[in-house]
Amino acid sequence: MKGNKDDFFWPSFADLMTSLFFIMLVLYIITFAQLKRKNKVLENQIKIIKTVEANLQPLKNDKNLFSYEEEYSRFKLAFDVRFQDDKFSINSNNDLVNPNATRKKIIDAGYKLKSVIDVLKSVKNDKPELDKVSYIVVIAGYASKDNNPKRLMHNYELSYLRALSLWQYWKELGIDFESSDYKGLVDLQISGNGWGGVGRLDNEKDNQRFLIQIFPKIGDIK
Repeated sequence: MKGNKDDFFWPSFADLMTSLFFIMLVLYIITFAQLKRKNKVLENQIKIIKTVEANLQPLKNDKNLFSYEEEYSRFKLAFDVRFQDDKFSINSNNDLVNPNATRKKIIDAGYKLKSVIDVLKSVKNDKPELDKVSYIVVIAGYASKDNNPKRLMHNYELSYLRALSLWQYWKELGIDFESSDYKGLVDLQISGNGWGGVGRLDNEKDNQRFLIQIFPKIGDIK
């Protein structure tokens, strides 16, 4: 009887170990395939991010019209845009300080930004891997503090109206990031940061400024 039990145990044990081996082999293959797929997706994401950064480099290199704040990953107009107290219109000579010179720079900055966005559009059309990539473009206005807490909300509204005025001024020049030409590429947002936001300057008058932020949105990558 003892010999018969041993004859039954070892073949069963061998079958069990063989089955476990094949199970582990299949799990290894599945895991390897999943990791390889994830690594491929990660490589594609890194490639896309590098492509986007390269396309934004001309804006970073432009020191006359734009200034890139590395710490906050954002652009700001590199020249002063000063308003008279409680004013917001780019078009009005009564609202802007040095209106003609300031508007000239604003026009140049608008066309420079448009040229960069046009490059993003062209590259997206040429590279299928960028099909799921779009951009959030934010035009943000700021206001300087006047130490009157009752004017807090008013200055948030004022900074928004300044950003809105900049958007309208550019749009009248044909610099329209909401046109059908940029459908699926640009999600334009206009904001007023008032007294808030990071990176405010010590001289409050210098906080009458505009920030331009460009955020890439990367959809699902197969």
